[in-house]
Amino acid sequence: EVAHDLFPNRLCQYLFELSQKFNQFYEQCSVMKAEEPQRTSRIALCDLTARTLKLGLSLLGIPVLERM
Repeated sequence: EVAHDLFPNRLCQYLFELSQKFNQFYEQCSVMKAEEPQRTSRIALCDLTARTLKLGLSLLGIPVLERM
């Protein structure tokens, strides 16, 4: 949709909202200290969010760090 309509701001808005939601999740939910099966589920959510942000930013031509 972004490529078709030529509105990259929509992708920027989506990525910004995703990062805000993930930040809220990360502050409220312990990931590494959680018991199984929650830990595995939360790690998968973290990984999926990271891959989504990386792909979205790369589509915008913004390089990302592999690790901070």
